[in-house]
Amino acid sequence: MKFSNINKRPPHTLLFVTESLTFRADADRKGILQGEVETIEQGSKTAAHLAKAFAKIADSTGLLGRTVWILFMRLPAFLISVPTMQVRDVEPALLAQALQFEAEGITGMSALETKVAFGFLQAENEMSDYWFAQIEQLAWDDLQKAVKQRKCQLGGVLNPGALPLALSDPDADEWLRLEAWSNQLIALHRSESRVSLQVFSYDSPHWRSELEQWLGDQDAVKVSETLLNNRIEMLPPTGRVLSLHNESDMTAWFGLWAECLIRRRGEGAAVLRPVSQVNMDVVWMAGSGIAALLLCGLHAGWFVHQQSYFESETQRLTRVEKEMVALRKQITESSEQKDKLEKRFSQSNADADSVPGTIRKLQQRPALLLRALAEMRDERLIIETLSSQGDEVAIEGVILDPHIGNQLAGALGESLGDLNWKLDLPAKKNMALFDGEPGPWSFTLKLADQGMPGFAQPEVKKSKT
Repeated sequence: MKFSNINKRPPHTLLFVTESLTFRADADRKGILQGEVETIEQGSKTAAHLAKAFAKIADSTGLLGRTVWILFMRLPAFLISVPTMQVRDVEPALLAQALQFEAEGITGMSALETKVAFGFLQAENEMSDYWFAQIEQLAWDDLQKAVKQRKCQLGGVLNPGALPLALSDPDADEWLRLEAWSNQLIALHRSESRVSLQVFSYDSPHWRSELEQWLGDQDAVKVSETLLNNRIEMLPPTGRVLSLHNESDMTAWFGLWAECLIRRRGEGAAVLRPVSQVNMDVVWMAGSGIAALLLCGLHAGWFVHQQSYFESETQRLTRVEKEMVALRKQITESSEQKDKLEKRFSQSNADADSVPGTIRKLQQRPALLLRALAEMRDERLIIETLSSQGDEVAIEGVILDPHIGNQLAGALGESLGDLNWKLDLPAKKNMALFDGEPGPWSFTLKLADQGMPGFAQPEVKKSKT
């Protein structure tokens, strides 16, 4: 396949990088493809070699767009399900950390050495599903440097699976698609209220029966399709079969990804993006606005100059009035300061009554912690040590299920929430003592003392009449 218009730099370039080939498509600022799809004889088998592969790709093709989007076949992406109760109303940064620790138990990649992205899919049966992607931080840094050396800006990196729009009808609200990739099968079912996604590994001998069961649990839809890449499998029949080896299907697939990435259409995509991006269109618009403001300022300055004489006379006549206003303000501030001092004195007297109760509660915290641990015991959890250093208490032990540590932290947070202790997420490490499967996991749960921010207000005693 050829690629046209290589002499003029396009706004956006999309690169679909497989193990041995790369496919390139350019798009304008509205996410509409320009020209045809180009095939480049260069690929990458691992994320660690993606930066070097990008440099070779750039040398083998025309001038890349100002913003580059990379759809990398070998980018680790998978489904993570967590209890909805644990992630409800959680800040995005804390949610990302929780998903990283869950992913660490699956991939073994340290949460401190990876960059991650995730997209929310659905919340059902008290569980929340997320489409999760990650890359090693060193590989990400090398890729950003390689893109910058080509005078381009990295828009994002993502796994090409789980396109959030239907190829047969992009405007359809309900649809189903099976995506047969080289290493796994991705099944998506979208309705108006939820997105159901399931990943089936070809290594599992029962993946066909599991797929049949999953399809049986989904509601019927009018739009159904199958997307094939380089993996040929006997799959359940759908309304339409598309292949990325077909030029028209590849172009349509690229076009929908361009709309999702550039126009932010669709939901659920997990795109690894740089921390900050500068939109040159916005910069140009801001510069034009500043120039207009400067012009308006010059006109306003001329007008102010013409009015200066009349304003000086007005200022002279109002000077006495301002001095009187300032004097009244000083009187008011003195009165307010007096009220504040009286209120502070009353507050100090009230705090004196609550000091013994507060000290008694702090003395009982160790016993309450031990009681809470005893009440929350689980046969899959062993607590080995309970240590205190400085303002922190560390609980260390071994668990057979990585979810048990999170459940222990959540239960302690509810039981000890009013004792001025802050609980962090447990740090887990796969001990890899079982043959053929992960586990068990060592964990460390830290409770940080937040000090004594204030005293409780004593109850007002009612006088007897």
